[in-house]
Order: sequence, then structure tokens, then C-alpha cells
Amino acid sequence: MKKTVTLTIGNTEFKFNMTVNDHSDFVDSISRGGSMCSASHNFVMRAIDKPQKEELKNLLAESPGAEVQIAGTLKGEFAPILEIAVKK
Repeated sequence: MKKTVTLTIGNTEFKFNMTVNDHSDFVDSISRGGSMCSASHNFVMRAIDKPQKEELKNLLAESPGAEVQIAGTLKGEFAPILEIAVKK
């Protein structure tokens, strides 16, 4: 499964092409105790539309912590929370 998510960050629209593997690698990295910042950075840089890679890299360099915010938004859009209940 591949899903394109467009986020407006500031005045710029960024397109992210996300795959199940990108999402899984992000979640796995964090669950193994990896750095949230590094996992988020890798996630957004892998998913960004190729022509926008340098622009996103500059944005991340100028905005500490932006990668975590972007990754959280992308994760929520790619894998929404399901309502699950246990029947007793």
C-alpha cells in the first residue's frame, strides 16, 4: 500500500509518498528504544516527494523538532486510530 499525503507547512505544500515499510520502520525504530528525533527525521526524509527533498531538509535545519511534528501528523494520517473494544 502506498499513500500520498500532502501537508501544508507554513506557506508550502509538501507531498509525502508513504509506504507500509516506511511506517513499519518508523514504529519499529521507536519501539526498540531508538531516538524519536532520528526515527522521525528518517521517516519524513524517506517519504518526501523527491523534488522537494532539499526544501524539506532546509526547513528541518531551521526548525528544531519539526521532524517529530511532521512524522506524528503523517503517522496519524497513514494509520488512523481504530476503535477496538473487547466483548465481555
